[in-house]
Amino acid sequence: MAEQGINRRQLLAIGGLSLGLPLIPTEAHAATSAADRARRSGASWENIIEKSSFSSKSAFDQAWNYLYPWDSYTDTHNGAARMHAGQVSLAQGVLTLTATRLAAPDGNSPQPPNAPLWYRSGAVHAKKQILVNDQFPEYDIEGEFRTQTGQGIWPAFWTTGIWPTWPPESDILEYVGDSTNLFNTWNKNDGGGDALVEREPISGHNPDAWHKYRVWMSKDGNDVLLDYYFDGVWKATHRGVGWAGVPQWLIINLQMGSWASGLEPGDPGWDQQPGPAGNTYFRARNVWMGRTRAW
Repeated sequence: MAEQGINRRQLLAIGGLSLGLPLIPTEAHAATSAADRARRSGASWENIIEKSSFSSKSAFDQAWNYLYPWDSYTDTHNGAARMHAGQVSLAQGVLTLTATRLAAPDGNSPQPPNAPLWYRSGAVHAKKQILVNDQFPEYDIEGEFRTQTGQGIWPAFWTTGIWPTWPPESDILEYVGDSTNLFNTWNKNDGGGDALVEREPISGHNPDAWHKYRVWMSKDGNDVLLDYYFDGVWKATHRGVGWAGVPQWLIINLQMGSWASGLEPGDPGWDQQPGPAGNTYFRARNVWMGRTRAW
């Protein structure tokens, strides 16, 4: 869910190879995970968001806020949906975000690419920020999700730098108009132009069944290493360059249209923002965030 469109972005690498970052071998990664579990069994581990945060409205209010966390335009972003708290619901430990197609657009998004707002949808963000540094060198973020996918549907579970700092961004779950999940890590392009993305696509599954998505962040000098997991299986290690000490938000949202429509501004059909009629649903449960504390 970065500031610029998927098809305008510069793809840096898949799997980190062009960055010169070695993929972690299976054996080494298993050893790292064992050491990680040993660390977390100690007193230095603390939960920031409990898996029960969707169990009741009071539990939700302790951990989450409605809408996006931006200082302004909290109800819009880079898609064709305006966010409303009324599109967010809780039942039996499940958070549901509902996107509803309108009879006519509710103006245009003030944020690029300024898509016509054909949808009313929902977004929430964690009250606690993420800050990987010497005091909090590791963060573990995960959740179980199910979502409809297809043209115009753009759900995401992601982190982003505190506005207006972008990148960093980590997309833990992102479906952009199809059924392929994108594990994305966004870094600044020191040469100027669009940000650079390291990407690991995951396909061959049904997103409208429950699946677990996870990122484990760990400080590595001035950088942050990001291990991505799908259904408990490690898929990729990316590097967030210069991310250490940069605060981030954690967001769950159901955006619609825009780049997920398969169109760019000026294309035929852009004004209509093609996508599903009626309601579209994105559901979450057992969302959890924890961190290690060095002192």
